[in-house]
Amino acid sequence: MKYKLHQIHLTKAESDHINKHGHDSVHKQSLKLDMSFSKYDTAAKAKEAFDLGYYTHVSNITTEGGLEGVFHVGNAGPEEAIERLGKMYSVSVSDIVEDPTGKMSVVANWGFKEVA
Repeated sequence: MKYKLHQIHLTKAESDHINKHGHDSVHKQSLKLDMSFSKYDTAAKAKEAFDLGYYTHVSNITTEGGLEGVFHVGNAGPEEAIERLGKMYSVSVSDIVEDPTGKMSVVANWGFKEVA
């Protein structure tokens, strides 16, 4: 099955702004960091970021292993199972995986949470 991987990427200007003013000075970076802390609802933060257009569809990953398979392939390969559409880093907390039916799940600190 083919899964879409969505990630939040910063522009150079946003990175420069963060370096000068701190992580909370750029909203999409602040949301991404909030997803790393269990005190926040990771799925709600991911939905907010997705609705604001902060995510980019960076690749398609083919696996029969479901969400865990996407995580594995996105971190360890094989590379031929990844169709890169742009800049992509390893699959990690805050990334959204969209299954072939359109259901989206965010990588959480432990497992995945459905993005409703």
